[in-house]
Amino acid sequence: MIIQRVVLNSRPGKNGVPVPENFRMEEVTIPDKIQEGQVCVRTLYLSVDPYMRCRMNEDTDAEYLRAWKLSEVADDKSHFRWKSAPKGRSSADKITVEEIQKARNITRERFLVLNYMDKHEASVLQLCQWIKEGKLKVRETVTRGLEKTGAAFQSMMTGGNIGKQMVLISE
Repeated sequence: MIIQRVVLNSRPGKNGVPVPENFRMEEVTIPDKIQEGQVCVRTLYLSVDPYMRCRMNEDTDAEYLRAWKLSEVADDKSHFRWKSAPKGRSSADKITVEEIQKARNITRERFLVLNYMDKHEASVLQLCQWIKEGKLKVRETVTRGLEKTGAAFQSMMTGGNIGKQMVLISE
């Protein structure tokens, strides 16, 4: 199966403003069938965020810009039950953050959503209900098409978005 992805074609330079030409589309072949224990997901939305700009500098040696994405399962041979499926960021991220804090003697004295994870599911349900009822308005900028990811990123970096800047990949 052939899929498309967006890659960094060139780096904008330390203080350069990213332009769409810094990105290019690339086709990649992946296996048609997944193996036992694997999951194949279809990306629906990508998020483009300001932190990605720093990772474009040559001195970072970053070859991959990890975007937040919303995906749906296209094929599943993992045998996960819905309650055992991983949600959000992996627990390894939390452990790593705590280890770094301890090693660098960093403390956090502020409201932290992680302190209320027992209320997470109820809060998501409540927020969804408020959105459905029109009590909570969500403003975002959605650009359609994977090929427009570079333009969406440039627009976000120059203030062309309202709220979250996302790219619609598949419906």
